[in-house]
Amino acid sequence: MKQGGWASLTLIYLYGVVSAASLTKAIPLQAPISDLPGATVALFGLYISLMAILPAIFGTMSGAVIDRLGARPALILAALIGALVNGLYMVAGSFAGFEVIRVLEGAVPLLIYAAAPALMIATSTPERRSAAMALWSSYTPVGTSLGLLISATVADGDHWRYAYLMHGAVFALLVVLGLALPKAAAVPVAPAGARRSILALLRSPQGAGPLRLATSFGVLILLGLGVSVVMPPYLASHFHMSIGAASGIMAITNIVMILGSVLGGVFLTRGVQPATLFRGLAVVGTVAGFGVFAPWTRMGLTLSSLVIWLICTGAAMAVLAALLPTVAGPAHRASTAGLLSQTGALTTFIPAPLWLSVARP
Repeated sequence: MKQGGWASLTLIYLYGVVSAASLTKAIPLQAPISDLPGATVALFGLYISLMAILPAIFGTMSGAVIDRLGARPALILAALIGALVNGLYMVAGSFAGFEVIRVLEGAVPLLIYAAAPALMIATSTPERRSAAMALWSSYTPVGTSLGLLISATVADGDHWRYAYLMHGAVFALLVVLGLALPKAAAVPVAPAGARRSILALLRSPQGAGPLRLATSFGVLILLGLGVSVVMPPYLASHFHMSIGAASGIMAITNIVMILGSVLGGVFLTRGVQPATLFRGLAVVGTVAGFGVFAPWTRMGLTLSSLVIWLICTGAAMAVLAALLPTVAGPAHRASTAGLLSQTGALTTFIPAPLWLSVARP
């Protein structure tokens, strides 16, 4: 596969999409998972957030290791882990087993969210790099929609575990396709290893940039995860539909975040300052966010507010992704991406169950 070509960049992007599906595929399965031995509805929010444990603890460190060892092997390994853990879900007989597997499943985003953007930056030409990162910024809405659609097709039946079978099969395909990924040379790092690489990143003159970028990214992930978690049951309850139908609606509306990513890229290429654009998106997104959960009696008003909010979120993600190559040098690309992943995990681990408890339908 040609290095830096759109075929290879799209394949790298698909790793992010399929990984993001790992989070939301469980949402339409709330009822059958909550019926497992040892489970309760109250524990479901905690179950969702368990996937964030490994990225929350090791996110930046994994990026530093990938900076040394290479992103291509990390992506193939992540896909292999994804296939295996989804196979384990097929045979787990208790909620405790699901919880353990969910923690292990966190190894997938731990590797992919650091390795994929680093490989895209390393293998794309300078002229194509901005477009590649704009593409990468849309992995979240596409992935969350994929996860919802996979499970929505079986959520209301007896074969709900087939969602894990389908997801595992996609990961297995990525293992094979990963052999065609381009190779990027590992960047030499001081012998002290990953820990020193992390400290070097944070102590460097550019260290404030990655920290600000990671904080902004964490806020967007916090908001996006909360809406993705609560909207299917919210729509199902308020507008009297099945959870499968509500999940399908949420999956379709999530796709408009891609439009937001495109619009964000257009504004940036036309000279709009990232900070100015980000502030404007924050204002419009805040107003739309109130509309999402306003007590409308018509579903069209709720969905219209949701679409505007998702467009703003997608555009904001594009702004942050476009800044990634500029805030870290070649030696810290995966470290910075790992820092973003770790911050996102930290901001979702505790708040995820809170969204379900506060925003009950």
